[in-house]
Amino acid sequence: MSQSADDEKTTRCPMLGHLVPFSYCRQCGDSLPCRKIMDCWSGRIDVQGFLDSTYTKEEISRIVSPPKAKLLQIVELARAARSRNYQ
Repeated sequence: MSQSADDEKTTRCPMLGHLVPFSYCRQCGDSLPCRKIMDCWSGRIDVQGFLDSTYTKEEISRIVSPPKAKLLQIVELARAARSRNYQ
């Protein structure tokens, strides 16, 4: 992943509860940025410009979409674990 000019800037992460650099927020999971990147960085840097120049429209849609319900995540993890145990 290429670097961003804003990688060293920091902001408080509402999920972790402490300061994190932009570089952390843009690589949180599934090689996509954190879903809250727009909330945390809007007004400080051109987040939309960064997303538009780095990701496809489909990827941006996945980034900003709300997370799955916790119960659904647990069920999916249980199914995946069960299928690994039966193989």
